[in-house]
Amino acid sequence: MFDLASDKLHNEFELILLVAQGDERAFSALFQHYKDKLYSYALRLTEEEELAEEMVQDVFMKIWMSRSELKKIESFDAYLYTVIRNKSYNAIKRRAHEAVILKELSLNMTEMQNSTEETVIVNNYQQLLQQVVSQLPPQQKLIYDLSRTQGLKHEEIALQLKISKNTVKVHLVKALHTIRSAFYNHAISIGICFFLAV
Repeated sequence: MFDLASDKLHNEFELILLVAQGDERAFSALFQHYKDKLYSYALRLTEEEELAEEMVQDVFMKIWMSRSELKKIESFDAYLYTVIRNKSYNAIKRRAHEAVILKELSLNMTEMQNSTEETVIVNNYQQLLQQVVSQLPPQQKLIYDLSRTQGLKHEEIALQLKISKNTVKVHLVKALHTIRSAFYNHAISIGICFFLAV
């Protein structure tokens, strides 16, 4: 029915039905077939490699988490590109908004550099980061620490934990999404944004 080593899907509809039933091999085949195409499309829109890669991971995580709804999708191909396009536009708007906040903040950075106020703000954000990271699921927390604190590459983490590089990416994307959401919400609530690009 499908070949993981092939770039061709002989019966995509039947494959999607298998994914809807929780078939991991079918999901892997679907992912392998579309990942490069979606990445190229997202990269053209965002012009950021890491962001494009994260969005592809996000889309397929969403598909797997809501796989029971796949039967309702009339055109899976069109659905994927629509989701990626929407995510790209939202990311671009969010980055633009963050840039405005950071620009406004930078105007006052010289005066704040040695002030007690700055120290308090930095400490607050460090505490928030520690709090959010401490609440991550164990595997996400471990992979985040290995990646961001210890500076290991995805391949090194995969080798150390004896898991696939793709699994490392998925866990790291989830962790970063949780952290960025927490910082973004906190930044908006007080009007500044120091550590949004964790």
